Amino acid sequence: MHKIRVLPTHIIDSIAAGEVIERPYSIVKELLENSIDAKAENIEIHVENSDEIKIMISDDGKGIHEKDLELCVKRHATSKILDNDLLRIRTLGFRGEALYAIASVSKIEVISKTIDMDNAVKMIVEENKVLSIKPAKGKNGTHIVVKNLFKNFPVRKKFLSNAKAENYYIREVIKSIAISNPKISFNYFEETKPKLVLLNRVKENNFQNRIIEILGKDFHESSLFLEEKKGLFSMQGFISIPTYNKSSWKDSVIIVNNRIIKDRKILGLIKAAYSGLLAGNRFPVVVLNLSFPHEEVDVNVHPRKTEIGFLDRKKFNGILIKVLRNRLESAGLINSGIYEKKLFNQFSHEEKKNFYTEPISFSQNTKAYLKTEPELQMEKSDEKTVDYDFYRLGFAITQINKMFIIAQTQNKIILIDQHAAHERIVLESLKLSYLQNKIERQVLLMPEILEVEGNIRLFLDNKEKIYEIGIIFEEYGDNAILVREIPGILGKISIKELFDDLYIQLEKFDEVNLSNYQIEKLFSSIACHNSIRAGRKLNIEEMNNLLRLMEKTPNAGQCNHGRPTFVELSIKDIEKLFGRT
Repeated sequence: MHKIRVLPTHIIDSIAAGEVIERPYSIVKELLENSIDAKAENIEIHVENSDEIKIMISDDGKGIHEKDLELCVKRHATSKILDNDLLRIRTLGFRGEALYAIASVSKIEVISKTIDMDNAVKMIVEENKVLSIKPAKGKNGTHIVVKNLFKNFPVRKKFLSNAKAENYYIREVIKSIAISNPKISFNYFEETKPKLVLLNRVKENNFQNRIIEILGKDFHESSLFLEEKKGLFSMQGFISIPTYNKSSWKDSVIIVNNRIIKDRKILGLIKAAYSGLLAGNRFPVVVLNLSFPHEEVDVNVHPRKTEIGFLDRKKFNGILIKVLRNRLESAGLINSGIYEKKLFNQFSHEEKKNFYTEPISFSQNTKAYLKTEPELQMEKSDEKTVDYDFYRLGFAITQINKMFIIAQTQNKIILIDQHAAHERIVLESLKLSYLQNKIERQVLLMPEILEVEGNIRLFLDNKEKIYEIGIIFEEYGDNAILVREIPGILGKISIKELFDDLYIQLEKFDEVNLSNYQIEKLFSSIACHNSIRAGRKLNIEEMNNLLRLMEKTPNAGQCNHGRPTFVELSIKDIEKLFGRT
């Protein structure tokens, strides 16, 4: 019979150390946090990763007094919290686990000096045993050397990545911490070679300067600065414009009360704020510095301290997505993300002015609405009379490969993806019509019967909401529906494909009520499948009318998936291609 028993101390230490120290970058993170808590202004990091991993970190902080030096490697010994401070933690390190965990898997040397000590003191610790404490030479602050990492844990050591990869993880940790601490100078060396030099040269706008140092001018020039304050909550940072995007979140940094966190829910909200602007597999780059009252966040969730809890997450979620959407909207990148009429009516008259309300003229089918309006026709008899700069996108010249339109302005050639452009037009028209409760429906000459391959209740439970988006249907026998009307803008489309798209969205969100985000995703899917396809030949009149519709449409520079709808090439750029400049 198995019996419960208390684990030996060395096993307990191994488990605890494994939660805190995963890889070399974990050590760097923990030691940097200690340096920051010690009010360091300059921190130097050295990493040697040739044969054996060796990490050295020096700072000019407060230092550790000789009387406390031995205690600093004891488990759960810390100077950073008092008896009643656990719910109001203001420091990065607070558990008293970092040095203890590091000493469990390595050999460490600590040289430290406080301002009131005559000499520095050096301590050597291995496997949590203090081997020696003696006077040493050293400046005010703390110098720590970590070596023989995972010497007694060969399995863990075996599964470390190569030196190049481990050094990359270390650099990324330093960059993240440096962003959240722009007033601190960081110097990082690999094998004595400087790899990252981040100096606090400029006192003013140091946060902005640090962003440029780490993420580069391209990001800074392709991002929007935002700053918001709601009571005791504040937010500051940069968010990229939609065209500046990445394949992952790796370059994004979320800071809460000076602490780097990883929160999938926050990242999900950020992605939702870019709804309709980015493809599903593309992500914005954001650096957000969030400040909360310390009693409203719980950082005591996990030893790695990258996860936190919120006292009122729902309230925070609402503030975050509203601030991001408003900032994108103020930059002219999106119209308001609120499409629910009930919510729209709650806004004041002044607030409603921010909504895009210019109507877009659409007819019942593609061929009809692409017919050129008389005033938009080019004077074919005399090209000199054409004012190429009268319209933002100029005038169409030709179509290539039945996919792209070439247009010309006075000083530019513009290449337009006809499907992507029309996709955005259809989406924005659907959204606007829904917002104004003016979705026009067309009655099908022959109602269509569809067999539902799945749960028909998803359609039936959402019947009223589906009606609001312009689709009229009814139950028709077992697991079948009868479709009578669809949005008029869609013209001749596959009813089956339309309902397949609808089913996917309903199944994905599994909710009775379609939210704003769902509405956008649904309309986006409908627009994608019901726009001018690549491979359709267009005449000049049709092409020019498409350009004019683009000029009236919000977000016309990007399709529903975040890809560009057109690119511009200046005459000077063309001349450079031919070596004329």
